[in-house]
Amino acid sequence: MVLPLPPLLPCRFLRRKGRFLVEADVGPLHLPNSGRMAELLIPGAPCHYHPKPSPKTLGRMVLVESRGVLVGVDASLAEDLLEQLLSSGRFGALEALRREVRLEGKRLDFWARLSGEEAFLEAKNCNRVEGDLALFPDAPTKRGAWHLRLLARLARQGKRAYAVWMVQHPLAQAFALDPEDRGLLQAAQEAKEAGVELLAFRVRPSLTALHLENPLPWAT
Repeated sequence: MVLPLPPLLPCRFLRRKGRFLVEADVGPLHLPNSGRMAELLIPGAPCHYHPKPSPKTLGRMVLVESRGVLVGVDASLAEDLLEQLLSSGRFGALEALRREVRLEGKRLDFWARLSGEEAFLEAKNCNRVEGDLALFPDAPTKRGAWHLRLLARLARQGKRAYAVWMVQHPLAQAFALDPEDRGLLQAAQEAKEAGVELLAFRVRPSLTALHLENPLPWAT
């Protein structure tokens, strides 16, 4: 499966100016990713951005070159990739779909009817890879743990529930949750015991598209 990217232009990363703002050699760019990405956002690193001027930025950063490969840093594209999986029938026949469903004052990325069953899904982005191991998160995430606990509650009610990580790094050969984030690990264990499916897929970026590949094994 292939998710086309908008037209991209080259640039070089200079410095991070805020949670979602970076300075590049072409000017300020929106970075749709709250992760630290210290191993990717190195001064002088080649990057690629989609030019779309706004009052504060010249566009949004989409790709970074690291270790000789392209790495996707636009976390918002994880939802589009998961929608492609749903449309392909990966989880069953897609009969209905809604994005950004609000539950308990927060939101999950998708509600769907799959082969006659109600399902809830959350997409997560990952671009942190150490060696060939993809690790999530890049920074402690209370929000991620909350999502997993909500999915667990839905699964206990008989709903189908999925948490799906999109690893936008072609060097990833396996996936794991960072043991330093104990809250997330506990929430993931509770979710798994409740029947939530925890999945990770490798995504291979190019200058024109994101190529969705096979599921990654979970490291033990």
